[in-house]
Amino acid sequence: MRSPYKKAKAAYILVWVLALLLIFFIWMRNGTNLMPSIISTLLSLAMGFFVSRLLENIITNTETTKRLGYLHMELDPDKFISSYSWVPEKTKGEKERMISYAYLSFGYEAKGDFKEALKTLEEGKIGGSDSMDTLYLSSKCRYLLEDGNIDESRETLNQLEKRIDDIKDNQGLKDNQRQVQYVLSERLDVVQGGGVDLEYLQSRLKETQYKIGRLEILSAIALHYKNTGKKKKEIETLNMIKEEGGDTWYTKWAEERLSSS
Repeated sequence: MRSPYKKAKAAYILVWVLALLLIFFIWMRNGTNLMPSIISTLLSLAMGFFVSRLLENIITNTETTKRLGYLHMELDPDKFISSYSWVPEKTKGEKERMISYAYLSFGYEAKGDFKEALKTLEEGKIGGSDSMDTLYLSSKCRYLLEDGNIDESRETLNQLEKRIDDIKDNQGLKDNQRQVQYVLSERLDVVQGGGVDLEYLQSRLKETQYKIGRLEILSAIALHYKNTGKKKKEIETLNMIKEEGGDTWYTKWAEERLSSS
């Protein structure tokens, strides 16, 4: 069993109990007729292994998706953290454990606890593949940026860019991470008083599936309008963030800027 969820573990055990009962029935029925019993036993064991792992994975993915929905759909990081904080420690499998710590770090980021987000990310020891390395570096860059560590964030962004260059056999991942890297670069520039590629960010805004991704882009656009002296556009964008931000740190950030404008 690899899943941290009780439902998945229960399903896994139930499948094996049924498989063992089936094997018992086979031997009771066939008696001394060994060869059919052996063949049926092997088939039952294979079926038990396949069905138990399949059911375990389905339930695990369903439970994880439900909890991630608290964060990405309901925009309630506290609800997500309380329902998911125990998962990483109980997750087996190196890659699965890495990903679960990354998910948990997203919750702390959305809450506005960027130091805890980075600490949680590091605890997962993410690395070892193209997808894991770029996930780690892009997340680290974002947390450092949001916590005001501009120089470290820029350094991490450079590391991300080099790591993306090293991706050879997965063009889809490479293209996706180029977009992530470019948005981070734009955010770094605008935080330091520069402008952004507004047309690009607006196009990304339309394509972004997750609400938190929209808030990330909208915050960069709001700063762009501030830096370029477009007060009306800035206030309009901040109001959008306030309306869409739920219980994330973006809402408080927008409210503070609106109150001082």
